[in-house]
Amino acid sequence: MSYSIIGLLALIINLIINRESLKIVRERENERRAVSRYRHFLAAANCYFVTDILWGFLYERRELEAVFPFLFLDCELYFLFMFLTMTAWVRYVLSYWNQGGLRGKILLGAVWSMFALALVCLAINFFHPCIFSFDERRDYVTAPGRHIAFVLQIVLYVAASIYTLYAGRKLIGGQKSRHVAVGLTCLVMEFFSVWQILQPQYPIYAMGLAVGICVIHSFVEARERKEKEIYENRRREDQKKRVTFTQIAEALAANYDLIYYVDAKDASYISYECRNIYGKLDVQKSGDDYFADSKNDISNVVHKGDRDLVGDFLDKDHLASALENQKNCSLDYRIVMSKKTHYVRMTVQKTDDGSHYIIGVENIDEEIKREKQHLKALNTEKELARRDELTGVKNKTAYNELERSVQANIDNGMDYLPFGLVVCDANNLKVINDTEGHAAGDEYIKKSAQLLCNTFVHSPVFRIGGDEFVVFLRGSDYANKESLMKSLRAQVLENQRSGFGPVLASGMAEYLPKKDTLVAEIFDRADKEMYKNKRTIKAG
Repeated sequence: MSYSIIGLLALIINLIINRESLKIVRERENERRAVSRYRHFLAAANCYFVTDILWGFLYERRELEAVFPFLFLDCELYFLFMFLTMTAWVRYVLSYWNQGGLRGKILLGAVWSMFALALVCLAINFFHPCIFSFDERRDYVTAPGRHIAFVLQIVLYVAASIYTLYAGRKLIGGQKSRHVAVGLTCLVMEFFSVWQILQPQYPIYAMGLAVGICVIHSFVEARERKEKEIYENRRREDQKKRVTFTQIAEALAANYDLIYYVDAKDASYISYECRNIYGKLDVQKSGDDYFADSKNDISNVVHKGDRDLVGDFLDKDHLASALENQKNCSLDYRIVMSKKTHYVRMTVQKTDDGSHYIIGVENIDEEIKREKQHLKALNTEKELARRDELTGVKNKTAYNELERSVQANIDNGMDYLPFGLVVCDANNLKVINDTEGHAAGDEYIKKSAQLLCNTFVHSPVFRIGGDEFVVFLRGSDYANKESLMKSLRAQVLENQRSGFGPVLASGMAEYLPKKDTLVAEIFDRADKEMYKNKRTIKAG
């Protein structure tokens, strides 16, 4: 029974210190193979410990006729799992260091050949003792094959240690120490394998496995987890500290059509166009002097009756004075684009540290014309509730608000504004989530939204479900709806053919004043057209 105590302790130690590693969890793609193969090694070691525990228990009762067949079978499993731990260890070493070169292939081929030879020898041992046997008194007797097996194992451990230490010779820091730990673990296995040859009656190899597992846990797995934890903490801290224009633009995009981020000292700036209502202005345009460049924009864009007003408002000294005792200031004025006049509101505020101006421009045409729209709140959290967090397009809440507004216009007889709806559904999202993971699925959804935004540039895009989108066609997009739909479907077919890019089923329906009384009716027609298109795509 004392023989079994070593294996039992080794099993308990392995289950305790590697309880996390033995769990089957979802890993990142580049880690999945190494993590799973380390788990295979630990499982093989546990199986070996169990057979070693049973060996000690059964061997003490070998005189019993009913026990002896189980003892013989346990000996076979003992050698099987011993060879399996060696095979799993080498596979883990190669996958951990991501080595797939010629040396790695040779080493992996050697260990698989050894395992195959071991299976053959164990099968032969049932009929002709070549690894072990029992004499007339049922005492355990070693055979030459056992010594050959251990020698081959030692050779492979030596090869694995040399390979690991050679692969890590140019590394530094934590990576080098982990290479050294793996190489030393191989040497530990070699030492205990030699000792096991000399002392077949003692659980020496189990002791070696337990020591090796402890070394790997302490100097490789635990340290790597700690480094990952430190890295993630630093990354989160950096994200908290990093305040960029893009983040500000995303936070304010729900409020403004155009945002300028201006340095309060040198007047350098960058702009971000949230919705393309100003013709052909560049997205994320930058410059060295906002106040000088704005004078040129005023003469080209601002209505001539408001140019002096806007010029005085955008004077650097005026802004500094106006924001000295208040958080923001604003100005309503007119611009002229494509011979049409639009009412806009410019709002200026300073960042908390006073280093930059945030200048937002929003279209208030409807507010001025109908005198119903109130001043939009600057509370970005409230406005972000109408924007989809994953894709940046508007969400279902925003769509429901738009639908109610349009329905009110229809109910009030305001049917002179033409519009249409495009309903889209992203194909294969479930397959992507199941096969490539939810991160790949999220990326697929973002690309789908981007395709719709790039196609329907002048119309708002809404994500109303996991893979469902709606586009509210208006203005020039409505006028060119047929060509835009043709362009979208052509791009989808190209994506399906090439295997790159999102595949979207789409359907369109336009508002018919003499027929439609509900926005839902228009949506249903577009939805039916989308399902027709989905069947066509699948058939193709």
